Amino acid sequence: MSEAVTSKSKTNGAKHDLDAIRDDLDALKSDLGALLKHVKSGTVDGVSDEAKRLYGKLASQGSESLDAITHHVEEKPLASLLIAFGVGFIAARILSR
Repeated sequence: MSEAVTSKSKTNGAKHDLDAIRDDLDALKSDLGALLKHVKSGTVDGVSDEAKRLYGKLASQGSESLDAITHHVEEKPLASLLIAFGVGFIAARILSR
């Protein structure tokens, strides 16, 4: 009879262990899903921050280029006018074909 009790307690113990493993796997699955959501949102934020940084850099460079062109036009208005005419003439010839 003692063997039957021992066998029954081992079966109950194994069932309890399997239930604990199943619960742990469910918790792991839930945690992994939450982690993936967090990583995904962090990636989007990182890309957004990088896009903002690049936009700021391009805006700064554009502003500097505009200032340089403005300064050049103020320094040499006749040369700037001739350059603009030449570029316009070449563009018109290319586009008319």
